[in-house]
Amino acid sequence: MTTRETENLIGALSADVRPVKPLAGPVSRALRYLAFAGPCLLAIALYYGPSEMFLARVNQPVFMVPWLASVLTGVLATIAVFHLSVPGAPRWIYLLPIPPLAVWLGTLGAGCLGELVAHGFSHIGTSWHCVMVILQTSIPLGLVLGWMLRKAAPLAPVATGAWAALAVAAFASATLETFHSLDTATMILLWHGTAVAAVAAIGAVTGKTALRLPV
Repeated sequence: MTTRETENLIGALSADVRPVKPLAGPVSRALRYLAFAGPCLLAIALYYGPSEMFLARVNQPVFMVPWLASVLTGVLATIAVFHLSVPGAPRWIYLLPIPPLAVWLGTLGAGCLGELVAHGFSHIGTSWHCVMVILQTSIPLGLVLGWMLRKAAPLAPVATGAWAALAVAAFASATLETFHSLDTATMILLWHGTAVAAVAAIGAVTGKTALRLPV
């Protein structure tokens, strides 16, 4: 191929090329999502109104530490998701939600152990309402997050999907506690934990197919 032919080929290939607007940075996109999710969750909490139990326990570290840890888990998982949704994310991003998640589950686990030692299993009941509310709240939040990730190309789609689901489920759990507080750590760990784990598992499975790199 001559130089002239090469130039003509390059010209033909570039004739209809349109400029592509690059994605905003991961932190910027995470903040946009949080700016959407925060008011939505606050509106839900205000609609139902904070329960008397929640207001009474606001000053109790044994309750507020795991609650704040659940909120921070959602925030850091969101930031991790937008980093993982593009190639080149540093490996430590995978671990970003782990510390608050460990505090959340660890403090609830310690409270659960203390309650079991003191009362046995007599105080454990059912709360399917918690599971349903967390699932129902997670769906719209997850759909919006999935829409924002529609142009993503994660190298680890399972981890990206799992962290995305963990983020929305953690937010849903924290919001639910403001108006439907369970009175024991055992019940919170059992029913909220089950719902959050289920949503995270669904996110991991969904991410494997929905967030695959184009071929």
